[in-house]
Order: sequence, then structure tokens, then C-alpha cells
Amino acid sequence: MKKRTFWWLSCGLAVLILASVVWVFAEPIGHFFAYESSSVGTKKLEGIKRKTSYQGRLREAQKLIDHEYFSLATIELSSAIQEKPKVIDPYLLLGEIYIRTLDTNKLGNLIAQLKKDFSTSPDVVVLEGRKLISEEHFAEALEFFKKEGKDLSPELKFYHAVLLSLQNNHTGAKAILEELRGLPARSDNWTDSPTKRAQALTSFGDKVKDLYNVYGEFESLSEGKNPHLFGLIGKVLAQHNENILAKKFAEIAIKEDIDYVDAWIVRGFANLQLEEHEVALQDLRHAYELDPIRPQTHYFLALALHKVGEDEEAILFFEKSLEHDFEFSDEVRWKLVELFTAEQKYDRVIELYQDLLDTDSEPQKFVSAIHTAVDILKKPDIALGFAEKLIADDPDSAFALNMYGWALVVNKKFVQAEQTLSKAKKLEPLNPRTFLNLGLLYEEQSKFAEAKEFYKKSYDLGKEAEGKTATAVTNLAAEKYNELIARTERPEEQEAPVNPENSP
Repeated sequence: MKKRTFWWLSCGLAVLILASVVWVFAEPIGHFFAYESSSVGTKKLEGIKRKTSYQGRLREAQKLIDHEYFSLATIELSSAIQEKPKVIDPYLLLGEIYIRTLDTNKLGNLIAQLKKDFSTSPDVVVLEGRKLISEEHFAEALEFFKKEGKDLSPELKFYHAVLLSLQNNHTGAKAILEELRGLPARSDNWTDSPTKRAQALTSFGDKVKDLYNVYGEFESLSEGKNPHLFGLIGKVLAQHNENILAKKFAEIAIKEDIDYVDAWIVRGFANLQLEEHEVALQDLRHAYELDPIRPQTHYFLALALHKVGEDEEAILFFEKSLEHDFEFSDEVRWKLVELFTAEQKYDRVIELYQDLLDTDSEPQKFVSAIHTAVDILKKPDIALGFAEKLIADDPDSAFALNMYGWALVVNKKFVQAEQTLSKAKKLEPLNPRTFLNLGLLYEEQSKFAEAKEFYKKSYDLGKEAEGKTATAVTNLAAEKYNELIARTERPEEQEAPVNPENSP
């Protein structure tokens, strides 16, 4: 995943919430495991059982944690633990979940278990130190770090530096950060070390560098004051999901300068991440009163409003943020797509998708755009416009070719559709999606025997495939096959289709 270059934005969250609306898991994180059930008569098809590797489960869980899908991540980690109970990595990721959700009781139980089962692992000590910080027992944490002495791990040295900053011991903090900057870069590859996990949000080195750079930035300001320094530190900590500490630095900055807008925004953002939505809403409303122009404030205020169920006002602030040259306007548009889809304002949804195509052409993200144009608005020409843009940007993508083939079929461009889907089939001969679209192509031409064969082939391939995308496609192929059987061989048993008429 791309590194987030702007601290304010929890962009993965907005995009991945959207993914549940527009697509069924394009990558291991699909961020969701939406299951397209399919009814044929009274029989409900079973989804395909996934064949995910151990390392794949860890990577999947890591991404889910990154985007705050903690329950789904826990499922993956539970499976990983059952497979390899003697390896510490999945337990450490569970610890990350408990820290993010402030579930210190479960974290304490986990630490007790790890002390018995992995008594020599330095990662257990890291969890102990982080638990104290999660509980805001900062004095105890400092004593804990002092007790560890020279054995203090790099991770805990970072937290030691932060707590020294909190005590205004910036000289000591900078010295530790300087030491950490000199350490070799850590690998993010799970297979390199069975007892070390990659950081779940950003790399440890980036976190150290960003905090160290705060001091350089602050010292370059001729009129910098202590609240400003604490605000800058809070921003960096919020960027790296250290929300308890970010909130603490913001609180101190507010106490020293109650009109310091950045501090109110940092605290609002931290509370939002900590799921203190009502408190976050109050902080961000106050930030808006102090400075009603900032698009960042509009964006986070809109997120907080959405979290408390005030979607109408949330939409107003999302749209307000787009009035500015906002670095992450696309993430705002993705969120608006989600909200307008829920409100069935499909014309507005299509407008947003058209804006998004200027800067983003990842085919998986635009499945819903094509579906909305074809099956809801009945405007296949708009769908074709989307698909043409996607294929122009990625002509050798089997996924983009499938979307283009689908759009060509519904626009009755059958010859071009067959050429396009043949290319997709050549690129990925065992892709069940391609055979589903070929079935659709032949069905639209009333070539029912060929269509049935392609639907059956799609289903057979999907049964052997990995991943939830295959499950959705497979279920739809089965439905289309049974629909066609009912229509051509048993017309007296035909029932109205449940799913959209064209939906590869």
C-alpha cells in the first residue's frame, strides 16, 4: 500500500469502507469479505472455502488492522494460531488489535499467556510497555523503561523518547531519536524472522524519522512556542496511529493555548480514531468555529458526523472540503460515493465516479460505477465510457478487459466484446470472471447452449479458485446457469432473477 503522505487523512478507511459497496475484495484485504449469496429455487449455494496460506493470513490480518477491521483480522489470526500455535507472530498482531481498541484486559491476559509460552521473546516486553502507555500510566512506563536499562528494545526506546518529550525533556528525546535513526532498516517481510512482525501501520523507521524531523521543523520557526511543538508532535503521533499519546500532546497544547486550532484538530482526530465519536465531534466543531476555512477540519468533522449518524450534515461538510484545493479530495469523493449510494442518489454517484477517473483508474474500484450505470440508471453508454478509460490506462489487465467486455456486451457491441474477452482469456486462461462474461455475451445473442457451457465453466473454475472474488463470481455463474436452464428447458419453473441482470 502507498504510504500516507498527509497526516490528517485516514484515507484507507474511507476507501475501504467504500469497497464494501463497490466491490467484493479486490486484494487479500478487500477490505471486506462480502458474500454474494445466490438463490436458485429454494437452494442456497455455498461459498467456496478459501485456501489461504499461513503467511497470507498474517498479511491479510495486518492490512485489516491497518484499516480498522479488527473483527475480521481476529478471525484470520485465530486461524493462523490454530495452524502454528508455537509461532509468536499472530499473537503479537492480536496484541496490536487490543492496543488499538484499548482492550487492556484482553491485552493483559495475552501478555500473561505469552510470558509462559514465549518467555524469552523481547516482543513480550514491548507489549508490556505499550500496555502501560495505553492505560496512560506514563510514570510507570518510564520506570519500566528505566528498569530494562540497556536491554530496552528499539520499539520501547521510541516510546521512551516520546514520554521524555511529554515531560519537556526534549534534549533527552532527541538523543534517543538520533540513536534510533542510526539503526539498520527493519524488514517488513514476515518470512524473514518468525519472531518479529512488521509494523502494522507504517515502518518503525518512518515513525522515528518523522518525529525527529519535528524538532528540526520547530527549531526553524523563529516564533515557535511550546504549544506549537506539542501540536507538531501530536500530528506525527496521530499519523502513526499512536492515538493515546497524540491526544495527550494535543491536550497539553490546548491547555497552554486554548485558541490553537491544530491542537483541537489533533485531539478531535485522535478521539475519532479511539472511537470517542461524540467527544471528537465536539472538538472538531470547536476547531471549525476557530477556523471555518480549513478543508481538513471539514473532512474530519464530516467523518465524526457520519459516525454519530448525522449523514445529511456530514455530506455538507464533505462537499465543503471539496471547495478547496484539498490534497485528499479523492478520498472525500469516495466517501461521498458511499453516502450517495446509500441514499440512492445515483446521478450524483456517477458524477463523482467521473471525477475520480481523472486521478484513479484501478479497475476494481469502478465495478460499482459500471453496475450503477448499467443496472440502475439503464445508461450503458456511460458504463462504456468508464470501461474505455479503464482499459486505456491498463490495456493488459484481465480485470479491466472483463469490465470493458461487460460494457461492450450491454451496448450490443458483440464482435468487439468477443475480441476483448478473448484477450482476457488469453492473459488468464483460468479466470472464472472471463467465462462468466462470455456466457453473458452468448446469452445476449440468444446462443443459449454456448452460454450455458460458459456459465458452467465459470462455476467449475471458481470452485477451485482462492479468494472471495471467486466466490461471488461462482455464485453468480451458477445463478445465471440455472436461470438459463429454467428459461430454455423448464420455462414453467422460471422465476424472476434476484440479482442484477448483468453483473460480472
